[in-house]
Amino acid sequence: MFIHAPNSREWLNTSRSMMTYALSYHQAMPSFLDFLFPFGRQEHARDFHFSGFRHETRLDPNRRGLQIPELGRSGREIRMCYSLKSVEESIGQQQWPWSIRQTAVYHSLDVETGVMSWVVVKGNQLMQRRMESVTESRTFRGANDFNTPVRAFVASLALHLVICDWCGEDWRWYISFLEECFTPSPFAEKPSQALTWSTMSSSIPEKRVYSGLSSIFEKSEPMAPPELPSGPPPPPPGRPNVAPMAASTSSGPDYGGDFSFGDLPRVQHLEDKANEVLLILESNTNVLTELEQHYELVRMNSGWPHEDSHGGFSRFKSRLASIINDLRMQQSRTKTLLRLIADRKSLLHGILEYRNTEASKLLATKAQQSTENMEFMTKDMHIIAQKTKQETVSMRIITLVTLFFLPGTFISTIMSTDIIRFEKDNAGKSSKIFQLGAIQLYLAITLPLTFLVFVAWYGVYWWVDKKEVVNRRRRTGIMAV
Repeated sequence: MFIHAPNSREWLNTSRSMMTYALSYHQAMPSFLDFLFPFGRQEHARDFHFSGFRHETRLDPNRRGLQIPELGRSGREIRMCYSLKSVEESIGQQQWPWSIRQTAVYHSLDVETGVMSWVVVKGNQLMQRRMESVTESRTFRGANDFNTPVRAFVASLALHLVICDWCGEDWRWYISFLEECFTPSPFAEKPSQALTWSTMSSSIPEKRVYSGLSSIFEKSEPMAPPELPSGPPPPPPGRPNVAPMAASTSSGPDYGGDFSFGDLPRVQHLEDKANEVLLILESNTNVLTELEQHYELVRMNSGWPHEDSHGGFSRFKSRLASIINDLRMQQSRTKTLLRLIADRKSLLHGILEYRNTEASKLLATKAQQSTENMEFMTKDMHIIAQKTKQETVSMRIITLVTLFFLPGTFISTIMSTDIIRFEKDNAGKSSKIFQLGAIQLYLAITLPLTFLVFVAWYGVYWWVDKKEVVNRRRRTGIMAV
């Protein structure tokens, strides 16, 4: 039985009641639900890194399970379920053309009747096409006639290998893609625009979070295939902006060029992806190892039929060992890439620290220049204050003297002219003579001269003020330098 969905983030193409009926009919293990729950509609992957292997094998004739002879169930059976992951090309994602997909498998084989059942859950129909292609081939049908439980056992091993082959393929190209993102070709063109965290947005409408079976089987309007991998939005494929940073930082101690703080999140994103790959490779390796060990224990069990199945199992072990070795080799590549990324991150942190230090030095230099200019201005202000103090004292003295003599001077000036004149007649009597024309002449001369004095004073004041403005601008220019 194959169960799939429109895409890896959509509801499965079955209802809850249908799924419950099917699993009840096949008497699937309850632990299989642990591998089933990560499927369903979701914007970001839930329990995506969960994986494992479970089994419930009953080979002892005295400890049989449920017996239904009409359905070919003797109660002595091999039952197991596991979850594997692999990476597949995603045509719908232009920015990151790879997507990690998962497959949940339940399998049971009756060791007396040879009846076996499969429940394979995957986001697309790839696994269904591959397994059907294997079972429909003449080689498979000729070698596995299913007349005996051992023949059915060998056939089940062949179908296991289809799934195991899938979990080990394409990792080479995906890791090469990550390596190219980290160290692109020196002849590669520089990207036209940088990718930031805000340039990509989810095309999935916001929905409430569903839990359990309702999030897997509930139906609604189909959703478009998501264009985002789980986690933060990734850089563009093959040419992330780490390239300019790498070129600029490897040329010498001048940490300028195209490097920016945005390069650090991009390197961090590559590290997250590499850690994700390493975790999945290790979990796949563990699952395949447990699968092999379980079948080893099954064949060593006293309840196992004695008919020879050594040839088919040896081929299974050989092929499984090859897949496991390839997964371990990819793990080594991933660990090497992680070390390189860690070194690059250390370099980026060093660049940022260097730039911060240089910026601090520049700010300290500017602050020192500003302090020196302020000190210079303070000294000038102190000199001006001293001169002002001296001039103020002098002006007070002059003012006091002027105020003291001004009334008498003004009166004596008027009295010394012919405007007011005192004369004695022949009788010796004194008389006062006031001449209006004389005072008019006096005012006609004095007032214009007073006006000219004020104009001259304003001219001198304006010249001194302009000179002070020029000096202030010159000091400001020195501070800017």
